[in-house]
Amino acid sequence: MDKNTMYKLSYGLFVVTASSEGKDNGCITNTAIQVTSDPNRISLAVNKSNYTHDMIIDTGVFTVSIISEQASFDLFKHFGFQSGRDVDKFADYTDCKRASNGTMIVTSGTSGYISAKVTQTIDLGTHTLFIADVTDMEVLS
Repeated sequence: MDKNTMYKLSYGLFVVTASSEGKDNGCITNTAIQVTSDPNRISLAVNKSNYTHDMIIDTGVFTVSIISEQASFDLFKHFGFQSGRDVDKFADYTDCKRASNGTMIVTSGTSGYISAKVTQTIDLGTHTLFIADVTDMEVLS
């Protein structure tokens, strides 16, 4: 069996954001997908070592900002190359707005967002799979 075949699967890239105890955070992921349309639900797998994971567990809500092809590499560096446990990723970040669920929406380098409320969690060992009802969404570009 050739395990490299898994690298042939295509994915989108996303900034997943969560808020807890007055702090906002976000991380880069490629694991958000629509799973049903009625009711409208998505799934999201997040590594348990990510600070964003803990915030989603705590609050049960998150937002997925869909990264566009026009996104700069700075977006990936900002949300992917540093930990929210060490830095406040939204302290001086202005390309965002607050979603109705209290999390942040990344507005630059993204084509839309989907906010969601967790209805089920599945322990996958290193990751948690969140199944969530869509509570809001918008096309940004």
